[in-house]
Amino acid sequence: MVVHERFESLLEQLQLLSPKTDDNPNYEAILKYVLEKVVRDVANYVHIPVNELPEELDSTIVSMVLTMINTHQLFVPVEEQVGNVSSLTEGDTSISFKTPAEAYLTLQSVNSITDDYVTQLNQFRKVKR
Repeated sequence: MVVHERFESLLEQLQLLSPKTDDNPNYEAILKYVLEKVVRDVANYVHIPVNELPEELDSTIVSMVLTMINTHQLFVPVEEQVGNVSSLTEGDTSISFKTPAEAYLTLQSVNSITDDYVTQLNQFRKVKR
């Protein structure tokens, strides 16, 4: 797999903007995974190879990663997450939450190219031949 040439620099920016605040042992793995996914999604959308993405897209990529992390509450402890309820039962009250594995499966299928970023990405998008 081709790695974005400024991957480490982007990772450092993300660590500054979303610092590790608890003892989450998966902090760096989650950050790397989401960054890799967003970079691939951007490259696929703009039809530019990962290793040729322009530097001007770096801040957009960082913003997209932070949006995904916050939207899907990836650094929030499971017991504090809102919206990860997988089932509710009213009689004798039962609540089931998504497991971390289910959350990752959901994340894999999520399109990180949202309306918030389409305009910025369209400026770099090439026509696919």
